Amino acid sequence: MSFIDKVFDGNMPLLEKKLDLVWRRSETIASNVANAETPKYKAIDLDFGQELKNAMDTQTGDLKKTNSRHMDISSTGGAHIIEDRTGTVKADGNSVDIDIQMGRLQRNSSEFTEASLLIRKKLRNAATLIRYAGS
Repeated sequence: MSFIDKVFDGNMPLLEKKLDLVWRRSETIASNVANAETPKYKAIDLDFGQELKNAMDTQTGDLKKTNSRHMDISSTGGAHIIEDRTGTVKADGNSVDIDIQMGRLQRNSSEFTEASLLIRKKLRNAATLIRYAGS
């Protein structure tokens, strides 16, 4: 195990993936809000749990990137977008419930803040270790 792996407890790639997924979910929420008045538009969502599970399975698998020229296996590719069936379908066929979307936007913002704070804390700890190791 390398120094960097020890400092970051090996979970930095998962935190990075979580930030990526939170960003992708914010894009789906924005799409829903933008189309709240579009007839026949069906609300969408990111299958966040499945995407994070895929990322964790990839991280814990037997395949490892040991050379910079190897293919990056940590990426799960495009996010799995699913139809969001939580809102009621209005007379025009639109299924976006703006209150649900605003609640999701707030929760998504909190998840981003949480993950970014963890990353910042780990980077601060790494900087402290490097500073003390150099003296």
